[in-house]
Amino acid sequence: MLPAVVAEGFPSLVITYRNDEGMPLSEDGYYDYGTTEWEDLEGAAEYALSHGAEGLVLVGYSMGGAIAISFQYESSLADRVRGVIMDAPMIDFGKTVELGAREQNLPSFMVGLAKWLGSVRFGMDWDAMDYQTRIDQLKAPILLFHGDADRKVPVSSSDALAETRPDIVTYVRVADSEHVRAWNTDRQAYEGAVRTFLRGLDGG
Repeated sequence: MLPAVVAEGFPSLVITYRNDEGMPLSEDGYYDYGTTEWEDLEGAAEYALSHGAEGLVLVGYSMGGAIAISFQYESSLADRVRGVIMDAPMIDFGKTVELGAREQNLPSFMVGLAKWLGSVRFGMDWDAMDYQTRIDQLKAPILLFHGDADRKVPVSSSDALAETRPDIVTYVRVADSEHVRAWNTDRQAYEGAVRTFLRGLDGG
């Protein structure tokens, strides 16, 4: 996506966050699927705004989509977000785990047991990782990509987001495309959608 973004005149930061290779570990060393990583995005946002940025366009792939949404719920800088681009966002981690279990042909009771163990052993808050429950709070325009052959993050989550918030979501549902492969499926259409979206933002 970067060449299209830069071509539209948007300087970009490609950031890392806690537990990435070479980055500091969180206290437990595990990903929190957006519930804490939004703070790392906030650090990048503060840097950008202090170096001349007038607004923010967030981009998130897969778990990065969860981080982008969580940032909008939790950060004091959420009102500086002019737009959001997400590709196969992990909007509900619980449903993502359930999809993975179905792909492995695991019985449903084992999924429930695994989620319970996750709560007990790792303190996982499944409700906090369901970003669908608060989407009425989202304000910035969203460009949403998702392939309908995604076997890692359920496309149904993006379907629900687009159906619930048609006032802000531009949805590109890509046929026969796997997880975060929408660009690979049709590069020209993908980059065209990005350019059109960016040009339509306030001040774009």
